Amino acid sequence: MRLITLTFASILSQSAVSADLDARLAGDIAQVTRRDGSATESTQLGAMTTLNFNGTMQNVMLAKVAAGELVLACVDDLPQANSFFGRDLAEAGLDFSNGVADTTARFTPGAENGAAENVAAQHGMTMDEFQRYSRMIADAQALQSARAPTTPAAFTIVNQDAAGEGFNDAAAAFPTAPGNPGTTLGGQRLALFAEAARIWGQNLDATVTIRIGANFDPLTCTASSAVLGSAGAAAGHVDFANAPQAGTIFHGALANKIAGSDLSAGVEINARFNATLDSGGCLGGRTFYYGFDNATPINTVNLLVVLLHEFGHGLGSSTFANSATGALNSGFPDVWTTRMFDKATAKFWTQMTDAERQASAINNGNLVWDSPSMRIAAPAYLTAAVDSAGRVNLFAPTTLQPGSSVSHFDSLASPNLLMEPAINLNLPLTLDLTRQQFRDIGWARDSNGDVTSDAIVSVAPASGTLTAGALQTITWTNSGGFNKNVAIEFSTDAGASFSVIAGASDLSNTGSFSWMVPNTPTTQGRIRVRETTYASPAGISTANFSIGSAPLDLLFRNGFE
Repeated sequence: MRLITLTFASILSQSAVSADLDARLAGDIAQVTRRDGSATESTQLGAMTTLNFNGTMQNVMLAKVAAGELVLACVDDLPQANSFFGRDLAEAGLDFSNGVADTTARFTPGAENGAAENVAAQHGMTMDEFQRYSRMIADAQALQSARAPTTPAAFTIVNQDAAGEGFNDAAAAFPTAPGNPGTTLGGQRLALFAEAARIWGQNLDATVTIRIGANFDPLTCTASSAVLGSAGAAAGHVDFANAPQAGTIFHGALANKIAGSDLSAGVEINARFNATLDSGGCLGGRTFYYGFDNATPINTVNLLVVLLHEFGHGLGSSTFANSATGALNSGFPDVWTTRMFDKATAKFWTQMTDAERQASAINNGNLVWDSPSMRIAAPAYLTAAVDSAGRVNLFAPTTLQPGSSVSHFDSLASPNLLMEPAINLNLPLTLDLTRQQFRDIGWARDSNGDVTSDAIVSVAPASGTLTAGALQTITWTNSGGFNKNVAIEFSTDAGASFSVIAGASDLSNTGSFSWMVPNTPTTQGRIRVRETTYASPAGISTANFSIGSAPLDLLFRNGFE
């Protein structure tokens, strides 16, 4: 099983709301985002320490309507929620909303089983539109049944709803949900959770299942505001079996992956979302969009993209440190902080004092994510918010935005990234650079599930002297079932730096490559073979080889000057 410290989402929205509702929202946000350390309990099992977060430590997804547009942002404390909404929720301060006035419900729960004309009318559609979308759903269902199951073995969605509610709601499915095989509203909800899990599961190798305890309940909802949902993680683990770094918190799912066993009982994630939103009476008529694509039709909230973002936080894309004070959770650094680097001080967060971390959290442009795979992939992917070394800017504005600050990539990143603080519409469902980030915090490739990371070994040439201009066969051996495409690189300085060999940037992994030795005399030659766009698995020649001068006729024949 893979336990998940899922810093999942609480999703809320702003509009003209009463003082009582504001106070309730303030209380909800304050409760689930506590990061003062007192909200955790430590239990000891052998050498391992388990931190139980008790429903706190959550990233909170907020939503508001501004100039008629839905805006989403991820925060983790009440002050930032106040800033986002433009008023003090706890004090029922001035409301700067744009006055959403549409209170007409497009869809009446419980009335979906009538005639097709009634169902179409309840969805605000003509009969032609209803029939067209119905045919699309039928086609999608046929395609779905013909392919492999979409729920990856690494995840299990635990349906915690009672009969007839939430995931078990038998109301007719929304016709506007391309790719979703659900034939009822509850079925669509469950299928969307499974699809988000499937997308993540495609990019994670582990033998331990992540269990998500989930339900839809009738939460706070008005025509202009709503609690869309909340979720949280169970625990993080320190000094567990096979832990690669001592005294460091690993998100539960990641710790289980590395340990190869379930480190604590029960579900790893508790997620609750607002069933009332689908009545069409919330947020000016907005409803959840249950499609399996990255489109976001008008008057909808794309739940799939939100789930992918929040799954990311829970699987490892977040810090448990208090960015406002710089204090570490229970005195432990976490795996995220091991990759947070401040260019101004030339220190990682794990090397800093509390005061230094507090200053670094607002060191705009200097706080970066620094990891080997990111250095390889980011320069080719991003045109902004990345430096020449491939280090990607983290969100660290000079005015601290807890939750958004330090636990997200910079909002200036281009193209937009899934793990920016603001969720952008129509994001590709590829997880972008989050894949490299995860590989570098411990989600290593494990193709055969033996709880041993894949490796590339026996890379040759590994010694001796090569002749410039001659053909040399580079060979390597895969272990652990590794069979992905590879890049082959050459170093002239004993592995201090590498450059990709021409024509060897995305090779099918065959175990050999014919290389014309360059006219670059060195006694410190090395070869590295690694998975394309990742720094690992990687095999480097175990010793230096030399490149000697070649006869002039050989150099001439092979085009060297």
